[in-house]
Parts: sequence; structure tokens; C-alpha cells
Amino acid sequence: MNIIKAAHIFYEYMVRDENDKVIETTKALNDLSLDIEEGSFVCLLGHNGCGKSTFAKLINALNLPKEGTLLVNGMDTADGSLTLRIRESAGMVFQNPDNQIISNIVEEDVAFGPENIGLPSEEIMERVDEAINAVGMQAFRNKSPNQLSGGQKQRVAIAGIMAMRPKCIIFDEPTAMLDPDGRKDVLEIAHRLNREENITIVHITHYMEEAVDADRIIVLENGSIAEDLEGRPMDGTPKDIFSKVEDLKALALTVPVITELAYELRKEGLPIREGILTRKELVDALKPFFPKTR
Repeated sequence: MNIIKAAHIFYEYMVRDENDKVIETTKALNDLSLDIEEGSFVCLLGHNGCGKSTFAKLINALNLPKEGTLLVNGMDTADGSLTLRIRESAGMVFQNPDNQIISNIVEEDVAFGPENIGLPSEEIMERVDEAINAVGMQAFRNKSPNQLSGGQKQRVAIAGIMAMRPKCIIFDEPTAMLDPDGRKDVLEIAHRLNREENITIVHITHYMEEAVDADRIIVLENGSIAEDLEGRPMDGTPKDIFSKVEDLKALALTVPVITELAYELRKEGLPIREGILTRKELVDALKPFFPKTR
């Protein structure tokens, strides 16, 4: 079953003058069609301006398509009466957690969403406990978010979304402002939610290493799915996509460091396979070329 179904989506940003007259338009999404399967972990890649974050905001009904249809859990985002239900189904974690944390106490912030949809107090506390435990913030539940690190704040933001019990969470570059340890923590939580709770994850990132463990990668360019040098859609498994090093470079994108190293070794004539993604895979591929030690 597809939890997200986008059909021929168009979206434009408009600049208006002081008289509210449109003086400039920028096409952000251009006839974008794609489906995302429930329970999958999908990464959206692409350089700035390709439409990744715009599409994320459309999933959460923060914006509406100019043309086309976007269904989230079977609900049309164009139907204003369904907006709250759509946002309960598809929560969003933004790049800067300070933009989404509004309370002075961690547990109060996590409770904000369930309170807004009118849940009874007992259920709210049950959800808050569950969400805080899931992100490992039990020891900080009575702290002020101002006392937390960036990674800890992002955990609180994720807990606030989890308390809504969504079927899908969109992570819009959630690690961009974090140090390596913070990035690792957030990614581990995202994968655990996907693996253990069957929550669909849509992860937007500039860090190619973060896409290695996804089920699927979709590369966007100029508001639609990018094509490789042979005209095929850049939509597939990490191994499929990162095997296309030249195609990604043509789109001004990089590949994971290990994949780049393996690619350069292949260019130098070493007969190792394409699509190597991890250090272990590279070591295993190189073993036959080293003499065995006693």
C-alpha cells in the first residue's frame, strides 16, 4: 500500500510587489509523480532548489499543489477539512529544532500536539511517556530545552511528532545543524522507528552517507525525478543509485566517500564491483588482491 501518492504535481513560488502583483515566479515542482510505500525508508537527494523541501511541505499540507493530486494515507491534501488528519498521519521534523520547540519544559513540549487534538489527559501522558522513552530523553523530561544540545533538542522535536502517532515522518534535513554524534543519534532513531514501529520515513539530506541504509533513493532535479545519462529515472536502491557515480556528478552531487574510493580504484583498473557502499564491502572486495598471511 502506498502511503504517499503524488500525481503530476506542480508548485510555484511567487514574489509580489507592494501592490500584491506577482512580479516573479519560480517553478519548484514540475510534473512530479511518485509513490512511497507504507513502512519504507526513502531518501530524497538533490542540490539546493531541486524541490525536496517543497515536496516535504506539500506532504504535510503546509503548502498545496498548484496542479496535480497529492494523497497522504488516502487523503487529498487539497481538501481543507482533512488537513488536521493529514498532519496527524504525516508529521514533520525540521532542520532547526528551535523552530518547532515551543514550551519551556521538555515533557510539556512533547504533549503539545496530543493536547491540541483534544485527547484525554491519561492518553496524553501515556503518549508522552512512550515518545520520550523512544528517543532516550527520560532523564531530561523536566528540563528546559534551552539546557539541551542541538542533538537533544532534535530528539525532543522527534518525540513531539511521535506523540501524535503518525504513520509517516518527514525529516527535512534534520541533521544539517548537528555535529557528527548528533547526526548519528538522529539517524539511529529514524531507522529504529522505521524498523520497530513500521513508521514510513521520508528523509531529506545533503549527506550521502545518510542515504546508504535507506530502502530507496529518489534524486530530484528541477522539480522532478532526475534522469541518468541514458535517460532513466534516478529512483532505486542505494546500490542502484550510487553505482551511477558519473550520473550523480553530472547533477553536481557526490557519493559516499567509500563509494568514491571504490570508483577511483575501478578507474585505475582494479576489477572490483560497482555500488560498494560500506567499508566492510570495500575490504571484502579488496581481499582477493592481497597475499594471504599464515
